Amino acid sequence: MLSRMDGSSEITEAQHKKYQKLASEYSKLRARAAVLRNAVLDEQSKGESLREQLRQSETALRRSEQEVDSLGFRNRQLEHRVAALQDEIAKREGRIKTDNEYVRKHTVTGKGDLPGAVGERDVGQDALIFEELQKKIMENAELTTMVDDKEHELQIQGERLLDLQKMLEKRNIEFTESEKHFRRDFEVLQKRNTELESKLVDAISMLGSEDALSASGSDHTPFHVAAQQHDQSTLSTASVPTAEERICSLEKEMVHWRTQYEILKINEATTLNETKNGLYDNNITCSSACIPEYSNCSCSSTAAGLIVKSGSAEAKSSRDSYKEPTLPPTKEEILYNSFSKKFEHLLKSKYLAESRMFSYETEVEHFQICLENATHELNSKDEQIGSINQALKILEEDLATTRINYEEQISVLTEQVISLSEQLAASK
Repeated sequence: MLSRMDGSSEITEAQHKKYQKLASEYSKLRARAAVLRNAVLDEQSKGESLREQLRQSETALRRSEQEVDSLGFRNRQLEHRVAALQDEIAKREGRIKTDNEYVRKHTVTGKGDLPGAVGERDVGQDALIFEELQKKIMENAELTTMVDDKEHELQIQGERLLDLQKMLEKRNIEFTESEKHFRRDFEVLQKRNTELESKLVDAISMLGSEDALSASGSDHTPFHVAAQQHDQSTLSTASVPTAEERICSLEKEMVHWRTQYEILKINEATTLNETKNGLYDNNITCSSACIPEYSNCSCSSTAAGLIVKSGSAEAKSSRDSYKEPTLPPTKEEILYNSFSKKFEHLLKSKYLAESRMFSYETEVEHFQICLENATHELNSKDEQIGSINQALKILEEDLATTRINYEEQISVLTEQVISLSEQLAASK
């Protein structure tokens, strides 16, 4: 047992040592990894800095190449000028030699040495004249390049102005089309409004035409009696009734007479059905007993919801004795069904009209928003075009002034060149 314990303790100690070694190596590797990571980051930053330096050097190289090209071109021009000047100097030296020979001949013969001094003076004046001529030529070249640059800028601004004018034309076309569309919609709405107004006028005229009939033949109706009572009660408060009250009373009377007409139609239909069944005598007596009942019902009916009531219970018993086992619908049910159908139809038409009105309102609001946006865009484009036109006018004025100045300078230079050429010709 002791040997086993010793062996196990040795194994654990060995494992612990190995673990410590691995931990130390891991810590060393971790430290090295951190160092290497920092080194990599430093190298990356150095690489980025070197890339930036390379880009800067490339740009500097390009600039230097361009400068070298321009200097080479100028050097060539100077070489050509130097060659031309050397040729002229050679010609001048040849002339001077001839003048010297001429002077020597004259000195031998006993004349003065004035032509030699005159030749030296002419050479100095010619050198000064050439220098001034070169300066004027350089100034003329610079002025021509500036004029070309201004013309190029003016061309660019003109192209931009043309593009803006095209955009403005497109916007104007779109605005006119939208305005036409809105006008069409407005005309359609105006037509609908006029139609509704005409219908309202027709309804008022119909009510006015029925006014005489209602005044002449409906004095015994309950509506007329109620209206008279209402008028008598309101005489103390108002001397003249309003048009709206009159229209309401006429509408009530119209509804009353329509219900009476429908009741008469229903009565005729029921009487015809009863006559078809072969009950002639009984139907005649029943109809003679029913007529006053209907007259009493007509007086007790209302305009909003009509309910027909029989005058006596004996008539009901006489009808029930002659009824068939399949009971037909009563008058109240027929009236209720007809009015309920009409009421449903009116409700449907009302909801449809409300939905259409809501859709039209939303469309009109959308069109108004679109019109406002289009007007804002058009105003902004007008402002941009105005500012661009002002800038263009300023540039045109600057160009005109610079052109005038350059033309004056060129004319002065040409005059100077002409005078210098005349001096050269005179000196030759």
